[in-house]
This record gives sequence, structure tokens and C-alpha cells, in this order.
Amino acid sequence: MPRRESPLDPGDGPLLRFAGDLRALRERAGRPPYRQLALRAHCSAASLSVAAGGRRLPSLAVTLAYVQACGGDVREWRHRWQLLAAELAAEQCARRRAQDVGRAPYPGAAAFEAADAERFFGREALLDRLVALVAERRLVIVSGPSGAGKSSLVRAGLLARLGAPAATGAVTGATTGRPGAGGGAGRPPADGGVPVALLTPGERPMEAYALALARLGQRAGETRRGGSGPTAGDPVLVVDQAEQLRTRCRDAAERARFLDALVATAAGDPDGASDGLPVAAPARCRVVLVVRSDQCGPLLAEHPGLAEAGRHGVLPVGRPAPDELRRAITEPALRSGCTVEGALLAVLISTAAQQPGALPLLSAALLETWRRRSGNALTLAGFQATGGFEGALARTAEALYNGLDAPDQARARAVFLRLGGELLGAGEDAAGVPAALGDGLAPGGGPLPGGELVPGGDEGTRKPARRAEFDDPGVPEVMERLVRARLVVVDRDTVELSHQALPQAWPRLRDWLAEGREALGEQCRLTAAARGWAAADQDPELLYRGVRLEELVRRVAAGELAAAGVERAFLAASSRAAVADRRRAQRQNLAVAGVAAAGGALLALAGGSRIRRAWRW
Repeated sequence: MPRRESPLDPGDGPLLRFAGDLRALRERAGRPPYRQLALRAHCSAASLSVAAGGRRLPSLAVTLAYVQACGGDVREWRHRWQLLAAELAAEQCARRRAQDVGRAPYPGAAAFEAADAERFFGREALLDRLVALVAERRLVIVSGPSGAGKSSLVRAGLLARLGAPAATGAVTGATTGRPGAGGGAGRPPADGGVPVALLTPGERPMEAYALALARLGQRAGETRRGGSGPTAGDPVLVVDQAEQLRTRCRDAAERARFLDALVATAAGDPDGASDGLPVAAPARCRVVLVVRSDQCGPLLAEHPGLAEAGRHGVLPVGRPAPDELRRAITEPALRSGCTVEGALLAVLISTAAQQPGALPLLSAALLETWRRRSGNALTLAGFQATGGFEGALARTAEALYNGLDAPDQARARAVFLRLGGELLGAGEDAAGVPAALGDGLAPGGGPLPGGELVPGGDEGTRKPARRAEFDDPGVPEVMERLVRARLVVVDRDTVELSHQALPQAWPRLRDWLAEGREALGEQCRLTAAARGWAAADQDPELLYRGVRLEELVRRVAAGELAAAGVERAFLAASSRAAVADRRRAQRQNLAVAGVAAAGGALLALAGGSRIRRAWRW
């Protein structure tokens, strides 16, 4: 007889419920011994037993092997495992953040949360505008490039200003709706604050919407309180990272339903907002939509109702000014009893003010510098000991690249090469050759040791790549991972590296660029020609022809050069023009040959006539 399975520990946590459901699945399968399950699942019996033990989360592979061996629905259990993994990760992050409260003055690369309001500085003027806009409009759209601080502004700024940071909890389309770092949003806010629900859409935005409304606690108005807050007591529904509606949600119909529900919620139409949902929407609710600028336009174009409702409620978030950066750096340190060395402050402000999406990098660098502080002072030496912005970027880039599979590594390499080429090729000579790709010469003409690659041109000459140039299969998904890792910044329809020093700081990218100098120069020229053709309303006179076109087509087919978006269209139009030219030349040759043949025939007839007349004489 096999040994009986140990009972689960008492309690009702999500991990215990998951393990209990796994055991129930095994019971329905006839309770086969774990040794027999191991043979079916091609997995060790010990791993399967631990998976149903309820003490720690099993790996996804072990979970699916267990489910498949018991005849369960693999797809359903994959989704359940993902939900549980996200929930446990959020709880662990909340515990770490709680342990860090009162010590570290900076949150690192993560966005500020409502609990971080006491160390969120520098955006007071922008926050005042946002609060006034929320009080005036029922639907507000906060839009800006990645890394501009949109989420921090809303979470640590707006939610704290509403007076109830502890009553805010995040819900995503990939969680089960347990409270996040700030507890449950359904609890009545303290001090006459405003009820708030915060959600991120995830893969299933309607699930997140239903959970957010449930936590907002608006059914029968049980948590409604009057107040004199900035929204006069109206509950507020915040949708953060709304770009996930296009980058993660693959169901266009569900996306449309979600946006319909948001518009109805903002308009005070509970019937339209709660169609098919288990909870009723609040009778009156204001909506704040936080969306990355590259996805804002497509989202509004896709849903005219959302565009109309938010037409007068858009708040753009751009790069912070130097004074804002100064406060963001120094005030949190002062609140924790530390000072910032003047030399460090100057370096941080001058560097961050020039880089797109620099705020997460700045906060991460400051956190590492704080951990290496000298007494109570954050010093330039401590910052340099962390590797600065460049060291953090290089470590992040290498870790992300190593975590990709082979096809995604090839796609990431192509993205980095294109963006690195855009940066290095910003300064070109009269022949169109990127200055930084010369034989060991800097753009200004000075020699570089060993012919190093350096960015060409200054900040004013940098030309971000177009988002449409990254539309090959699988590339948009890789691009999203690079954006989330703060390696790439997207803004409206442009893409660029988050820091211009990345090509030099990351050894792998530096080697890629050095290995392909000639190809990179040709790539830059092709991209410039394609963009010029597109900007000139596709002028046929700008198309490539002849040997140059044939060589480019050959190199693109061989994978030596990349062609995406406008470049593919440019080469296709050039090839069509070349074919049309050849056909036109053939027709002209045939016409000339026909004329020549006709002329020869006439001459022959004339000659024959003379001969006949001569014979008559």
C-alpha cells in the first residue's frame, strides 16, 4: 500500500488552495500513486508530491506535468499558475517594500507607489495640473513616453493627494484581485478621502475591471463618503499602463468592451459599464487613464468614444526640468537624514536631463549610491562605484539578452543594432558615411584609442528610429520587453535607446557594432534613403536602380542587412521600378528593331524595283 499523503497545513491562502485543487484533480483521476504519475508525466515522483504539498509554488513545468498526467485542462491550469505566481510575487514585493520604508530614500527602477508619497518630489506643478484636471473632467488621459514618470505621478502623487494612499490597491488582468501593497481599495478612505481603485489591464482587462469595481466597494454605495477633496467625493478609477490593452490583450472585442465600460463609467452610465459583469459600476466615477504616448494615438483612433470623452482632458508628461530633477534627487535624501554631494548632483542633473526616459535609471542609480554612501553623504565616488548609468544599463541588457531564447535573441540583436546605428550614425559626412564608423576618428576629427565607437553628433542631431521599422514577426513583443527593462524608450511613433552611452557601455553591443561597421554604414544609408523617399511623397526619382539595388536586395535576402517598414517598401518600389524600366527598355528595343526591320524591307523593295526597271531597259 502506498503511504497516505500528508494533510495540508491549516489555512486558506492562495498557495494552499492551489495545492488542494491539485489533490482534488488527482482524486478525480482515481488517485493513482505518485510513482505511476511520474511515469505518465516524465517527472520525478518527489517533484509531483511537493507540487501538491502547499508549502511553495511548484514550477510551471511540474504543474503542467501533474495536470496532464491526471487528465486535467492544461490551458486552464497554466492560467491559474500564472495568476498565482503574479500574486505571490506582488506579496513578496510588498513585504520587501515594507521592510525598506523609512530607510532607502529612493525606490529604484520601479515606479513610486502611493506609500512612497513622502519621498516623491519634483513634480509638484505637474501634479497640481493633474488634480485640477481630475476635478474638472470626468475622464483624464495622462500620456507621455516610457520612463517619463507617468505611473509615479499618478500613484505617489495623485492618489496621495486624494487623501487615501492606504486605501489603494492594484489589480491587474493577471492577478486574482488580492490587495496589493497598499491594501484593499474597497475600504473607506481615511480623513474624508476619495475611494480609489487602481488597475492595470493585463491580458484580460475585463477581469481586472470587474475586480477593481468590486474592490472599490460601490455596490449600494457602502463606502461612499461626502468630502471636500479635489473630486468632491467622487470615486476615482485609475487605469495604469493602459498600453497593455494593445501590447498584451490580443482580443480586440474584449479591448473594445473594456473601453466602452470606461467611457460609460466616466459618463455615469452604470448599465453600460457593468454589462455582463458580476458587480455594478459606481453611479458616479471619474476615470484616469495612464497610457504610453506611442500607444495613445492608436488607442484613441481605435475607439472614437474614448477620444471624444477625453478630448479636453489630456495631460502630457515630458522630461522633468533641471529644477525638478534637483528636488527629486535632494529632497528624499534630506528626509532620510542624508546629503547629496554637489559634484554628484551636477553629474546626475546634467546626464539625466539629456537622456530620454532617464527617471527610472536615475532612481536606480541613486538607490545603489545610497547603499554605498559615505556616512550620511551620497558621493560621486559612490555613484561611480556602482558603474553609474552605464553600468546599470549594461548589467540589465546582458541579463535580459541571456534570458531570451535563440529567435528572440536574434530579434533583440537586430533591434539594438538598428538603434545603435541610429545613435552612432547621427553625425554623417558629406558622403553620407556615419562619422563614428570611420577608421578610429571621433566625429570632431580627433583620434580615438583603438578606433573606439563613439556616438556621432550631439543631442540636437540624434534621430530616433520610427516605430514602424520594428514590425517584423516577433519584434514588437521583444521591443516591449526592452521597454519594460528601461533599455529602450518609445514616444508616439519613435524608438530610441534609453541612454546614448549604451553602445559603448555594453560590451556585447559594442562588439556587434564593431564587427559590422561596413554593414552598419550601408544600413544607415539605406534607412536614410528610404525615409527621404517616404518624406518626398514616394518620389520615383529617389528609388534605387541597377547594380546598387541588386546588391542591396541580395544582402537583405542573405540577412546581412535588415529591412523593415519603410525600407521594405522602398526596396519593393525600387524593384518594381527596375522591372518597369526593363520592360520599357525591352519595348523600346522591340520598337527600334521593328522600325529597323521595316526600313530594311522598304529598302529591299526599292532596290528590287530598280533592278526590274534596269532589266526592262
